[in-house]
Amino acid sequence: MMYIDDGAIYATSATTIAAAESAVKGYNEVLNWLKDNGLEADLAKTKLMTFKQSRSNPNLIGGHVHGARYVDPAHSRNKITMVKHVKYLGVHITHDLKWTCHVEIMANRARSTIKGINVLGNSVRGLNFLNWRKVYNALIIPVLTYGVHIWYTSVNQKGLINCLQVTQNDRIRKITGVFKTTPTEPVVTHYFI
Repeated sequence: MMYIDDGAIYATSATTIAAAESAVKGYNEVLNWLKDNGLEADLAKTKLMTFKQSRSNPNLIGGHVHGARYVDPAHSRNKITMVKHVKYLGVHITHDLKWTCHVEIMANRARSTIKGINVLGNSVRGLNFLNWRKVYNALIIPVLTYGVHIWYTSVNQKGLINCLQVTQNDRIRKITGVFKTTPTEPVVTHYFI
């Protein structure tokens, strides 16, 4: 799969080693195609990640892959490093397919966006509460919920939702102009209904 400047090669096999070798073979084909068309890959950003079932027997699937090598005589660096985390199209994927990393990064990004927006005004001067709500809906909600359609399954995800809820609670207090110690339950009920 290629998308502007991001690409991914998927390979499946019964063992992790065979899947890695198949991915490297596909990568060599991509390098040749890019070279034939006057393009080249950014070798520093080339990463390898394997997935396996959580209860799989390591003796049957080939164990852990530490990295791979590919054939490219034009470059001295021909090793692909194994990683446990990769970002693809803004979604942070981990080798064990847990979404905690992605949710925490998006929540932190929303918090930092909120801190940046705080320079626009405070409760005395600046944006009124209606405009704070518009800013929140336009800037914070898309950041906070980016990739939610990928990771949200509503099964055993209370911790992920709580992480997002803490960030949202901070902003609801800002939008409504109440103190930081005010419980959010009555504020949400009163303000958004």
